[in-house]
Amino acid sequence: MLHNRYQIYRQEDTSFKLTQSYSCWQEVVEFALRQPLNTKKKAYIVDTQADCNCEDIFRVDDSGSLIATGHLARILYEQVKLSPLSTLTLEGAIEPLAITDGVMVLKPLSEACYEIQSLNGQVSITTDLAMKSSVLEAPFTRHQHSDNDVALLVYCHDELIATAYFSRYIEDHRFPFHLSELCYELSLHTVYVAPDFRGMGIATCLANSIVNIARVDMTQLHHLLLEANIRLKPWFSALALTPGGEAICDILSEAFVEMNDDVIEELMDEGVTISYQDPIIFVEGIA
Repeated sequence: MLHNRYQIYRQEDTSFKLTQSYSCWQEVVEFALRQPLNTKKKAYIVDTQADCNCEDIFRVDDSGSLIATGHLARILYEQVKLSPLSTLTLEGAIEPLAITDGVMVLKPLSEACYEIQSLNGQVSITTDLAMKSSVLEAPFTRHQHSDNDVALLVYCHDELIATAYFSRYIEDHRFPFHLSELCYELSLHTVYVAPDFRGMGIATCLANSIVNIARVDMTQLHHLLLEANIRLKPWFSALALTPGGEAICDILSEAFVEMNDDVIEELMDEGVTISYQDPIIFVEGIA
């Protein structure tokens, strides 16, 4: 199905699901005419072989006609990606720890699940709970990638003593909420420090590292998107499960806003023409 030129996506709320594909345009036209009127699951067609700077996304309207959305095929979109984890480490995004023999490691969350769940011998901070409860709804379509979900792990004498895990998302450029914008989201799930190691600045180092990672992502995304006159819209989301979590969420949201200001100022200092974008902050507490 992925090898055919024209791919059909169905919209469900803010998500789009690939359902079928066709090799020729006439089949797409016939498909559009067969669609029921006023269906809630709108159909979109993606032309995967469109020429550069040509329209490549179409939607089926209520009359069965194919309407271009205004999205253009661009080589640039192939480069719009999250920073690889190896790059983040080399860029110095990981904050140095103030504790002796402490080390912080960045891993894909999928590789760290077992360690995180065994931390403190409790199931109260399991990955499953955090991932189900803290991925908040967003009005844009998140592009899914293996580098979305990230874990920071702090070790002391080879023992895991603290963790933070979070997700980074770039809006799917094929189905943007606004054609002139693309959202970047930082979604916090959990920051946890073992009781014996609290009060040593570890949570602060974890929080700073998370914001530094977002800074690296956003800086390179700004440079890429500005070539196509597309603005980057920053978004921070978090769900506080405990009173302590509310404090961390507040600290991180404020740091995210300050970081966004710094990135814009740095780009302006480089001579880049850029307009300021207020970050969206979406923090909820259930403690």
